[in-house]
Amino acid sequence: MVQADWMSIPDLMACKRLLCIQPHPDDNEIGAGGTIARLVKLGCTVTFLTVTDGGIGSRDPLVPPDALAAIRRAEIREAARILGVAGTLEFGYPDAAFLPEKELCQKIVGVIRDIKPDFVMTVDPWLPYETHPDHRAVGMAAAAACFMTVFPHFPSWGGVLPAPAWEVQGIALYHTAYPNTFINVDEAWDIKLAAIRASASQCDRSWWEDFEGYLDRKSRSLAEGKGYARVEAFKVLKRSHLHINVDAINM
Repeated sequence: MVQADWMSIPDLMACKRLLCIQPHPDDNEIGAGGTIARLVKLGCTVTFLTVTDGGIGSRDPLVPPDALAAIRRAEIREAARILGVAGTLEFGYPDAAFLPEKELCQKIVGVIRDIKPDFVMTVDPWLPYETHPDHRAVGMAAAAACFMTVFPHFPSWGGVLPAPAWEVQGIALYHTAYPNTFINVDEAWDIKLAAIRASASQCDRSWWEDFEGYLDRKSRSLAEGKGYARVEAFKVLKRSHLHINVDAINM
């Protein structure tokens, strides 16, 4: 392999099978809803994996976590329907539980080996100043799973060894401070917003108006000079870029 091949960034929009791993219900659509909708339209089969139940995602002390978790499970399915997602999976960890990263990595390895995605999409665990433990743990566990799943003696959770290996072509990180891939989402913007609004438990009117305005301004700012009105931004890397790669931050 020549250096140019090793350093090249894989083409996210050529993906045919995508696994989107979100810490909570609504992270996928906020970070990548327009891109997901575009990929589905291009024939990509998309699966959502939600790691936590989202049960503490309310400031209302009268809403107990188990009741909110049930509401958010229904919201996951509605958002997936709007985006055209083929299937949804849930691990059901409690929200903000400071997730066990090794266990989570092994469970994600099992899912990757089962559905065999070309790409994995998740939150960027290297986002500076990210304080939510679920985002840090899920992003890191997903990245580690992408790297480890090629090794037949790396165990999935409860799996049999040696296991069938699978190598993803790339990992796409949203909510990133170091983007290298910008996807035109002009035609999918309304679908993205509709999918976010499906998480009605999270979107009171005043909050939503402010947040929708922020998403619009940010997507337009990222699109400047690219010939589009709005884009979604990702850090896209190959599996081989995820280990002892001092250049990854600049790729």
